[in-house]
Amino acid sequence: MEAKYWLVVVQFTTDNGKGKEKKTKENFLVAATNATDAERNTYQLLEGETDFSVVSAKKSNIMAVKLTEVDI
Repeated sequence: MEAKYWLVVVQFTTDNGKGKEKKTKENFLVAATNATDAERNTYQLLEGETDFSVVSAKKSNIMAVKLTEVDI
């Protein structure tokens, strides 16, 4: 089965410094064969992170990704 790209939404919970929790959502594009595989790949990608959960995984219309070296 060919891997496709999935858009995975992850919610992070952090302390805002004033004793309250701040929740933010981030999008990740992962290669996977199905939603379960996308979630598993996301957990592997974020290994070592704490206080996060996968909110959703949706198949993306992106067909290919070309990776290049970029100075950030």
